[in-house]
Parts: sequence; structure tokens; C-alpha cells
Amino acid sequence: MSCNKTLSVAALLLLASLPAMALPQDSNQPIRIQANSATLDERRNTAVYKGNVIITQGSMQLTGSQVTLTTDTEGAVSRIVSQGSPATYSQTPNPNEAQVNARARTIEYFADSERIVLKQQARLEQRGNTFQGDYVSYDINQQVVDAGQPEAGEAGRIEIVIQPRQRDGAGNP
Repeated sequence: MSCNKTLSVAALLLLASLPAMALPQDSNQPIRIQANSATLDERRNTAVYKGNVIITQGSMQLTGSQVTLTTDTEGAVSRIVSQGSPATYSQTPNPNEAQVNARARTIEYFADSERIVLKQQARLEQRGNTFQGDYVSYDINQQVVDAGQPEAGEAGRIEIVIQPRQRDGAGNP
């Protein structure tokens, strides 16, 4: 089985119960940003927050030592880059489900494609299932995890841990 097919199977097992990355009401909640300093550049449509940055919206929390938000011409967030040692991300996908936790040296969120990219010492976890390596990308809409190296030809290893499914007394999942 090729590496991509193996990753696809592992991703399906890990994300089988992830119909969305966030609680439905999260996007309707206000965004709260805490930091030691902020620099807003209206001409470049960017905001840079530095020093123990904590961003929350509903169940979502993003942290880092520096976070850069880029907006489109209409003011909607188009990209968020969080850097830290590590930067962290957590969110509850659905009521009564385990929280998704991620960490990496750099976490990028692309709003237009609804994709999260973890770079350098990346780790994505839910219910004890993990993807770990130098690069982990998660497509929220397609529920697809891509782990490994973003550039062809680069050497690198990943580690995936998949917990056994819980079964009822009759052996059903």
C-alpha cells in the first residue's frame, strides 16, 4: 500500500467522527485577542500581535509568541499565522466530542480553503489518536489529513497513533 493510501486510511480512522472542526456556534462568537503589543497596518491589511498572544472564539483557542492576521479588502480574516515554542490550537468539533489539540512551531490557518497547516514539531491529537511530524495539514471541509513533508524529495518521518475503537458488549463499534 502506498504512503498516500496509508495516510488516507489512517486519516479516515482518526477523523471518522469529525463532521466539522468547530462547534456550530463558534463562528457567531466574538473574537477576543490578548497580547503584550499590537501593530495594525491598514495599507497591508495586517495585524501583528506579540507577546503571550491568546486568541479565543467560542471553543477555539490559538496561542503563540507572535500571531499575524491578514484580512481581505472587505476586512474578513483570510490568513492567520501563529508562531511559538510551541504555538497551540484547540477546539471542540461538536458537542459531547473530545477537543482537537494541535501544536507546532508555526500554525497557519487559511480561511478561503478552510485548512490548517502545522509546521516544525507538528502534532495533531483527538481522543488519543495522533499525527506527528514536521508537517501536518488538515482540510476542515474535506476532513483530510496530510502528514509528512510538503516538498517532494525531502526526507522526513511521521508517526501516527490510532486508538482501538470502543465496542459494546456484543462486539459492535
